[in-house]
Order: sequence, then structure tokens, then C-alpha cells
Amino acid sequence: MDKSFSTSQSKSKKKGRSGNTFFLKAIAMPALMVLFCIFFSPAAQAQDKIIQKNGKEIKAKVLGTDSQYIRYKRFDNPTGPDYFLFRSDVLKIEYENGKTETQTEPEKVTQEPARKTPVNTETLERKIAKYQKRSMTFLTAGSVAIVAGAITILKLTGDYNKYKTAVQGTNDSYTSWYQTNYKTAPPAGDLQKQESFSAFASPGIYGGAAALISGLALDLIGLRNMQLARKARTELANKQQELSLQPFYDASYQTTGLKIALSF
Repeated sequence: MDKSFSTSQSKSKKKGRSGNTFFLKAIAMPALMVLFCIFFSPAAQAQDKIIQKNGKEIKAKVLGTDSQYIRYKRFDNPTGPDYFLFRSDVLKIEYENGKTETQTEPEKVTQEPARKTPVNTETLERKIAKYQKRSMTFLTAGSVAIVAGAITILKLTGDYNKYKTAVQGTNDSYTSWYQTNYKTAPPAGDLQKQESFSAFASPGIYGGAAALISGLALDLIGLRNMQLARKARTELANKQQELSLQPFYDASYQTTGLKIALSF
């Protein structure tokens, strides 16, 4: 009785050991292998995800960001070079700790080219008109003054020549009469003395000279304004040419897709 019981008990122990071995081979070992793959496979390790605006997803380890670039290493090559992406190309970053960083796109401001406003052109046109008006006014006034001064001086010169002729005729007649009656030349004090041109023509000669000088000065001012008007017309023509040829540039446009890889 005891021998049969011990025999059956030893058989049950053998069955238990074989059952445990079967459990280890059939269930435990595959489970351990699955756990090993889960914990030690690259896909299971913590990783960041960079999602671009074009829908492409990059598995990476983000090393840092700034206002323009995102610096990262590829997850499948952690010892490889650093890569860079434009922040403007990235929609969001999903970090390994569950935090999500959405890339807010800055407000786009379209910059117009540095065109000169019509106000500047109108200002130049007003300057041209002003200089032309001044030029005509001063040149006209100067010309009138010069003509008046010249006429005055010519008239006084003619009158002075007539005066000299009259005085000379009077002296010649007196000298002839005196020699006929006294057989000698008349005393110098008896002859009529001629005045100088300045004494004869005064004060008209000074008025004429002043008119000539003033006319020349006015003409110089008029010529100066004419030169300024010509300069303003040239500047206006250059500005109009710049406005017609200057291309449009949109500074907010940026070429995307550029990636820079650096090795350290």
C-alpha cells in the first residue's frame, strides 16, 4: 500500500515538472521575448515627432529651437549629424513627454517696394513751376531795367554831344568876331567852358547806371532760378523712371524645403 502510494506520488511530481516545463516553453518564453522587444526595440524608446505642414512626419530627438530653426537628430540615427528645419515649415512638435508645441506662424506683412509717393512728385512739379515763374519774372524785370538804363545813357550821351557841339560853335563864332575886331585871340576867360559828362548828365546818368546794374542782378537771379528749374525737371524725370522700372518685391515670400545637415 505504501509502495503504490509513493509510486503514484512520484508520477504526479514528474507530471508537474513536465507541465511546468511546457508552460515555460509554450507561454513564458514567448512572453519574455515580446517584453524584450517592447522594451529594447528602437521603436519603443522615447521619441519626438516633428510634423511638417506638408504632412510629413519626422521621428527625431529635438535638440533645440530658436526663432528661425529647429535642430534635431534623426531617431534612427542618434549618433549621426544634426539636422535643421525652418520653423515656418513645421506645423507642430510632439515631444516624448506628451507636450505638444504648435508653431504659430507670424503675421505676414507684405512689404511694398520703396516707391516714391505721388506727393514727392507733385512737390517737384510745384518747385519747377515756382522756379520757372521766378525765372520769367526776374529775367523780364532785369531786361526792362537794362533796356531803360541803356536808353537813358544813350540819350544823355547824345544830348552831351549836342551840347559840346553847341558850345564849340559858340566859342568859334566868338573867336572869329573877336579876331576881326581886335586882331587877336580872345581871352580864355571869355570863352564858354564845357561841363564834364557826369556834371552834364547828372542825375540821369546815375539813374541809368543803377538801372543797368539792377537789370544785370535781376537777370542773374532769373538765370539761377532757370538753372534750379532745369535741375528739378531732371530729378523729376529720374524719379518717374525709377517708379516705372522698379520691380515689386514681397519680403514675406520664403523658399521652403531647405534643410541643412551639420556634423560636429
